[in-house]
Amino acid sequence: MITFIAHLRVPPENADAFEELMTYVAAMSNQEPGVIHYAFAKSVDEADTYVVVEVYQDQEAVAAHGATDWVRQSVPRSLELIDGLPQLKQYV
Repeated sequence: MITFIAHLRVPPENADAFEELMTYVAAMSNQEPGVIHYAFAKSVDEADTYVVVEVYQDQEAVAAHGATDWVRQSVPRSLELIDGLPQLKQYV
């Protein structure tokens, strides 16, 4: 399995749009073959901080996920809604 954990900062004025986008992304991702788990959550301690957890069966599932049209469209939109870049870590 391959796991990615991303921490993101979202300005309060973008929180609703970010959560709407990520709800869509999670729903679409969880329908893909090879996606074990895809979810996001908001920090209870830092109101502007979110985490995204992605778990894939293997590298082929990671590649297939990244190649979908809807991912290529949603990534630029998510980057418009956050401050800076995601802090992303990979685990195997």
